[in-house]
Amino acid sequence: MIRLHLNVDASCIPLFYSLFEKGVVLSANTGCTLRDFLCGQLRLSGDYLDQRVQTLFLDARPVDDVDKAVVRDGSTLALSAAMPGVLGATMRKGGRYAAFRKGISQPADECGICETSGRVTVKLFNMVAKEVGGRLLETGVEVDGSDLQRIADRYPGEVSRGIQKGRMDDHAITPDMAFFSTLPGKRVLLSVGIAG
Repeated sequence: MIRLHLNVDASCIPLFYSLFEKGVVLSANTGCTLRDFLCGQLRLSGDYLDQRVQTLFLDARPVDDVDKAVVRDGSTLALSAAMPGVLGATMRKGGRYAAFRKGISQPADECGICETSGRVTVKLFNMVAKEVGGRLLETGVEVDGSDLQRIADRYPGEVSRGIQKGRMDDHAITPDMAFFSTLPGKRVLLSVGIAG
């Protein structure tokens, strides 16, 4: 895996939010509750989790109780603010329509101590991606290099103007279109900071 750090203009950060729709991989302590993972490791405030994050899926199952669902090595977690319509109302955590999906909801689980190292795929949608994504990009996320190339191909002007400099492993690089074309087929530990 290659380590890639990019220094970008603040206006360039939203270009990377599409990575969260597919999912980014984080190294994490697993075997803990979803609340412990989100608040303790991703540093979301309890109020943000309780008020803003309205829809949570853990391993493709909706979650109603973040204090009972357990994050395990290899888990996939999806977070969203309120979604519109009947589907949004039905999937909302602890919502009045939660009973309609009881058969597919995440069951309560026995929780162990957060001591197991693992990897968790995190997906962020709508306002949650905008509000949390920048902090995760700054910390570092594992992505597929082809996803970075797609961003560069989709926004060539923004990439060439907005990315100031970069480092790959221990070497300075010029993060231009030619560089991004070398990334497909590689796993990338990406961190993105605002140039300043």
